[in-house]
Parts: sequence; structure tokens; C-alpha cells
Amino acid sequence: MNRKNAFTLIELLVVIAIIAILAAILFPVFSQARDKARQTVDISNQKQILLAILAYTQDYDEMLPLGQVGPVHWDGNINSDAEGDGINDEIDPYIKAGVPWGPERKSSIWADPSDSYQRDDCDGAPGIGVGYDISYGFTRYDPDQPLLGFGVFGYRFESDGSDWSSLTLAGVPKPGSTIIMFPWWNPNNYSRFYATTRYNMGDLLVFPVYPKALSIGDVCGDGYNWLFSIGGHNGISDFGFLDGHVKAMPASRLWNVNPTTGLWNQQPPNMMAWSDQYNTN
Repeated sequence: MNRKNAFTLIELLVVIAIIAILAAILFPVFSQARDKARQTVDISNQKQILLAILAYTQDYDEMLPLGQVGPVHWDGNINSDAEGDGINDEIDPYIKAGVPWGPERKSSIWADPSDSYQRDDCDGAPGIGVGYDISYGFTRYDPDQPLLGFGVFGYRFESDGSDWSSLTLAGVPKPGSTIIMFPWWNPNNYSRFYATTRYNMGDLLVFPVYPKALSIGDVCGDGYNWLFSIGGHNGISDFGFLDGHVKAMPASRLWNVNPTTGLWNQQPPNMMAWSDQYNTN
């Protein structure tokens, strides 16, 4: 009698084990490849935004745009107006990202495809009335506090314009080594508000690189836990420079931190500082 061809139980188990081993090897590779593709999109986004900033300076006597234009006006008009104006509004004529209000949108060049945090305007639930997501922050300039505001963009919190303007291109000695834009992922960064920054720029490295995050809890009382991260792809973050180029590097290279406080140690080098006193790269 002819024996039917068939796999034995042991042979099947061996095949299953081989497939499981191959999957364990290949899945992380696929994940890294997907994140690398998303990083390519992120770098392209940043370059387009940087080009828009440089185009703005050509139209405004080399003056960089403001990071924030006047105070924020909180209201419930989630589908009809913005609460604040910032750099994203200043350079929108060169980008055309669309209206800055309405439901949450992740489809503009302002959003990194790996930035998964929902935005929250405290209008009842995350994603309501926030407009398009913003995945980038911009360095703050404050000559009265040069160790806190060592960046290039002025943030005018008052309506009378008494706060500082931004720097000019000519006012930055080393545009090719001065970072002005960084990946900044959190629920508070969206177009109906404005592209946010850090009041104390030197505390940026207190925040971990994605996928790690710093939690500040349920700020709005809507059940959503606010997480803050420096954006990253496979542990590497992308930073935009004033001359328009983007560089991928570990965030830890920005400056040396004080081991006790985690803040910038206020010594050179500082890759975000406009002054060559601190930016010695």
C-alpha cells in the first residue's frame, strides 16, 4: 500500500518555529524602515518651512517672523476663528496650510507623520477645535534674559508690541550652525493656538526623545493625559538651521547639561544660541 505524502507533527512544528524566528528578525527591520520613511517626510516638511521663513525675511527687510503675535484670546468659536497668531500664521502666505481652526488635521506639512499625540484645546475632548497639528517648535529670543531666550524669534505676549521683535538675518553671525527649529510633540502645539516654544529654552533637554515622554497629567480635565516629547525617529531627532538645511542628530548634542538640574549648563557650545559667545560650533 502506498503511503500518503504528509507532514508529520514534528515537521510542522519546525516550520512554525522557523517562521516565528524570521518574523522576530524581520518585524523590527520593517518598523525601522517605516520610521525612516517617516523621517524623510519630516525632513522635507522642515525644509519647506525653513524656505518659507527665508522667503518671509526677503519680503520684510531680513527681519525674521515673530514666534507669537500678541496675546492669546481664549474662546469657544472652535470652527470660525483662531485664538492666537504665531509663526505658522506669519509664514502661511508662503505655505498655504489652510484655516487654523476646526477639527484636528494631521495632513499638513506642519505635522510629522510619527507624531501620534492628539492636540487638546480643553473644548470637551482631544481633537476638537484645534485645527492642524504642529510638530515643531521655534527658538525664543529675549535679550533681557539671554540665558533663557537665546534663540532668534520674538514672542510678543502683550498687545501693545512692547515685547521684543525677532532678530534679523544679519544679526545672527553663524546661520549655518544655528538651530532655529526643533521637533516638539505635545497636545499644546496646534494651529488654532500657535507653534509653541519653551520660555526657558535651556530646559528643553529635560524632555525625553520620543517614544519616551514626560507626563504632566490631565490638564483639561477631559481624561486625556498630556505627554511631551522631543520628536525623534529611531532615537534621532531632526533640527532645522537658519541657513535652511536640516540635520539629523541626537538631541543630546544641543548643549551640555548641568547634571544636577538637567538644564543647559550656560557654557558653550550651544547649537541653538544666536550669539557666537555660546554658539562655538
